[in-house]
Amino acid sequence: MKTYYQLLQVATDASAAQIKQAFRKIIARYHPDKVQHLGAEFQELAQVRSAELTTAYKTLINPDRRAEYDRSLWGERAETARPSKPPVRAPAPEPSPTGRDDGERSAASFEALRSGRDTLLKRAALARLGHLFDEAFAASERPAAPGFDLSCLLKPRLLDRPRSRPWFLAKFVSRLDGHVVHDVCAQAVRANAVQKAKVSVFVLAGEVASQRELADAIAANRQLADPGRRITIIPVDVRDWRAWIPNDADPAVKSLAARLRPT
Repeated sequence: MKTYYQLLQVATDASAAQIKQAFRKIIARYHPDKVQHLGAEFQELAQVRSAELTTAYKTLINPDRRAEYDRSLWGERAETARPSKPPVRAPAPEPSPTGRDDGERSAASFEALRSGRDTLLKRAALARLGHLFDEAFAASERPAAPGFDLSCLLKPRLLDRPRSRPWFLAKFVSRLDGHVVHDVCAQAVRANAVQKAKVSVFVLAGEVASQRELADAIAANRQLADPGRRITIIPVDVRDWRAWIPNDADPAVKSLAARLRPT
């Protein structure tokens, strides 16, 4: 889970002026005028993100609330976490009727916002990719694929070998990193034990690790895989629909990835 500092992309010792400048820059991306062309679900997602950013800003711009938030993050270490400007000690908060302090309530509120954001993002991302599957591959099947959100197996053409049948899978994750790549590859191998097709997996993510980390993880799994059952992983950052496509990916994969990005 990102901290308020990470949400606003500022250092833990950032000044009030730096926090205000960062907030204004980031919140502008989610202005209704900027997302009105993306559809109702993405507009709702932008509202959720705006609420997250606003909560972070209001907490960090207020010295007392910021000090309390720092203590909820680092406990005793909060006094040294921002060396240039030690946090101002806030008066002890009044007991909460629920038995939880403000830090706990803030953390719970943030987690609820994040969960709501991921739910909306997943729904919108899978709807977009599913629509493209239907549009591009009318002659296809939808076999079950445990662990995946979408499945699209192209029907064989005359003289096609079974292993040459392209099978497209999709899975949404909140954050994509090397460990997730490994898990997705293992799931795809298990799913393909019956179909024995040529599998390409679109991993849709709300956040992604560095391109180097993903490339290393994908390369490692390709080296370990049986060449006859190799899995092609296509990471997709659904914030801007940028996809990382291997050079040897199926032409249909490249076509789909190109159509994912808004024009």
